[in-house]
Amino acid sequence: MNVRRKLEIFASKFQKIRIKLFGGLLVPVFLLALYGIIFYQQSEKAIIHNYEESSADTLNAVSDFIDFGLKAVEQKSLELQLDSNLKKYYNKNTGVADKLKAYDILSENIIVAETTNSFISNVYMFGDNGEGIPSNALNAKNLYQSFMESEQGKKFEGKGLFYLWAGEHKAIDEKLKTNDSESYAISLIREMSKGNGFVVVDISTQRILDMFSKYDMGEGSMIGFVTGDGREVLTNTEEAKIFGDLSYYQAARDSDELSGYSYEKYKGENYLYLYSKLESIDAAVCALVPKSTILEQVRYLKILNIAFVTIACIFAVLTSVVIAGGISSTIISLKKLVSQVAKGDLTAKFDTKRKDEFLILSSGISSMMDSMRKLIGEVQTVGSEVSDSAGELSETSDDLLTATRDISQTIENIEQGIVQQADDTEHCLTQMNKLSGQINQVYNNTHDIEQIAENTKVIAGEGIGMINELSDKSKATADITHNVIGKVEEFEIQSKHIANFVTIINEIASQTNLLSLNASIEAARAGDAGLGFAVVASEIRKLADQSVQAANQIQGIVKETHTKIADTVDTAKQAKNIVESQTESLNRTIVAFNNINDHVKELVNNLNNVSLGIKTIENAKEDTLVAIESISAISEQTAAASEEMNATAINQLNSVELLRQSAAALASDSKKLEEVIKIFKIS
Repeated sequence: MNVRRKLEIFASKFQKIRIKLFGGLLVPVFLLALYGIIFYQQSEKAIIHNYEESSADTLNAVSDFIDFGLKAVEQKSLELQLDSNLKKYYNKNTGVADKLKAYDILSENIIVAETTNSFISNVYMFGDNGEGIPSNALNAKNLYQSFMESEQGKKFEGKGLFYLWAGEHKAIDEKLKTNDSESYAISLIREMSKGNGFVVVDISTQRILDMFSKYDMGEGSMIGFVTGDGREVLTNTEEAKIFGDLSYYQAARDSDELSGYSYEKYKGENYLYLYSKLESIDAAVCALVPKSTILEQVRYLKILNIAFVTIACIFAVLTSVVIAGGISSTIISLKKLVSQVAKGDLTAKFDTKRKDEFLILSSGISSMMDSMRKLIGEVQTVGSEVSDSAGELSETSDDLLTATRDISQTIENIEQGIVQQADDTEHCLTQMNKLSGQINQVYNNTHDIEQIAENTKVIAGEGIGMINELSDKSKATADITHNVIGKVEEFEIQSKHIANFVTIINEIASQTNLLSLNASIEAARAGDAGLGFAVVASEIRKLADQSVQAANQIQGIVKETHTKIADTVDTAKQAKNIVESQTESLNRTIVAFNNINDHVKELVNNLNNVSLGIKTIENAKEDTLVAIESISAISEQTAAASEEMNATAINQLNSVELLRQSAAALASDSKKLEEVIKIFKIS
């Protein structure tokens, strides 16, 4: 129980306005902080992505520029190789003067190449016949043989290799005694066209480093030019080799992608690894950028976000403290005044200096207190009057109680006499009801007989109507039969006319045959000139024969039709005789139905007279029954009224008793009310 109480006390602390206001202000601050975090994360992603793309583009640009420079070096080395002076100089058959001239020209060309192309640091020429060029290669005895014995020289033996890019040429450096491989980043070794010497062009390391220095990829970042044989030219580091032993460099070198980037580990730290391969040679430009350097660019966003959210939280706390303090002080003041009113002091004044809703609340409470003071004053006045009236009401209720008891006794005596009268009336009503039932039975039987007679009359009338209708239809049938006979006789006359027409057609066909025969005779007399006319005459004769056949067929059909018409006329006449006989039978039936109808009418009239007599008896019975029922009803009403009056008197007696008790209670309550009202102070 104590634990529950402690929990309720702890929970009640969060119900305070100060806590709710503070919580309400912290919600938008929280949302603002959430927005700041999301904005920072999205900004971080966008800035890092832009940095990654920018760095990759920069590295690709460096790679493309180096690739462009190396292609120019390849072109220059090819020009030097194809120079005719080089062929003269290393030709055994060339004279001394021509060799010296060729040497001067070649030396001059080398100086021009080293001067005009910043990528070229040194150019060497040496062969199996003659001294090396320039002067530092003159004293290198057997340089060609030493190089051919080295690993690089052996690559040119019988393999069709024309040139080779190498990170170092140790055999040449040792023979020249320079031991200065740091001055060049990579070298192009090109074999002469006849295979009797080489042109070597060194790419300047300083030129590569100068190019790297133009692109600052951030603090701690390292850029390197890595050749296919593992030579590295690095910047921003003291180490001689970085990328060659890294697994992700080896994976990128073996992949088909020309460029790319990823986040990798280097010495336990996260780095952005970027690479871009050269298209013309087996080499790449690589870079490692610390991730912390990239994140440094978005650090100010994090600081700004934290500072902004912190200021918003402080502002929210201060605002909630000020607002909650003002509200709390006003509520405490109102609480004291309400406690004063609860003790009965209605003289308290609810005033406030605030101009907000608390001013409206104070004004409302003040108006309520004015109404309460007025109400208490009126209640005090009315309470005294009620106390006096309660005493008078108690005395009056005692007198009314005595009178009501006397009235109740008188009503009870009247009720006994009325009940006896009601019983006698009820017995008389029962006897009249039995008589009424017997009269109703006779009336109902008479009514049933009358109804049967009426139904018989109706059925007889319907039978007469149906017979009349049948008679009319028989007459119509006779008329139709007469018309049919007339039409058939007319049709017989018309068929005779058709037979006459057939006779005429036969005569015309006979005449046509004669004409055709005459025409054939005349055509025969005419010879060949009458052949056409003979054909026409033959066709006319055929038509005449066909007409005769058709006429004979028509005549046969007409004869058959004439025979059937005669049969039809006989049948129609027989039908006419039958219809006339049927009409006479219907007339006799109508006479019989009329006799039945007359007798039924007489029976109905007699039944009507009987019904009228019974109706008169019924009316007299009804009047008597109504009178007895009225007497019985009045008796019952009187008995009910007396019972109701007795019940009313008893209720009134009880009510008067309750009134007396209520008057006593009212007097007691009015005294208590006076005592309670005295507690309130209204002035």
